[in-house]
Amino acid sequence: GAQVAHAQKLLSNSTFPTEAPPSNNQLIRYLYYSGRIQALRLEYTQSYSNLSQALRKSPTNTALGFRIAIQRSLVVVQLLMGEIPERSVFFGEGMQGEMKPYLEIAQAVRRGDLGNFHVTVTKHAERFKLDGMYTLISRLAHSVVKAGLRKLKSSYSRISLVDVAVRLGLPSATSAEFVVAKAVRDGVIDATIDHEEGYV
Repeated sequence: GAQVAHAQKLLSNSTFPTEAPPSNNQLIRYLYYSGRIQALRLEYTQSYSNLSQALRKSPTNTALGFRIAIQRSLVVVQLLMGEIPERSVFFGEGMQGEMKPYLEIAQAVRRGDLGNFHVTVTKHAERFKLDGMYTLISRLAHSVVKAGLRKLKSSYSRISLVDVAVRLGLPSATSAEFVVAKAVRDGVIDATIDHEEGYV
């Protein structure tokens, strides 16, 4: 909200001095916080670019906690961009267990089951809040539905809206109809809805 707007204004009015360049640590932190703010502002491509640079420039032998924070942000932004991160990012050196909640979120998104996604978010809610990632992770519900619809479309030539609701973890056939209609309108899937028969 207002804090993000203030932070964005501060960043846009700040420039790094070229005569006396910042220390590597300052630059890494600048890239990280820029990436976090851009993610909150839906600027996922720019966010991903800044976070990737921050991770690349971050020393591997020190600041492990900070590297993990960057990696967590990268995973969520990648998911918000509609991409599933490589499994290797969850099992890097020194990351034992640190990325497990994020791996589970990535798996839930890939599965395309909204019910499973909500269970996973609830299970790790405190961790996500502590990491400052809860708001961004909440936005992933849309990605979960899109992934689920794509899977259904590739598996079925015709499926009832009731089955769509069950398979995606949606509350009713009516909500499934709304979700499918939006996905068709947005070009996520190529399908038609038979409203009278209740089929896609």
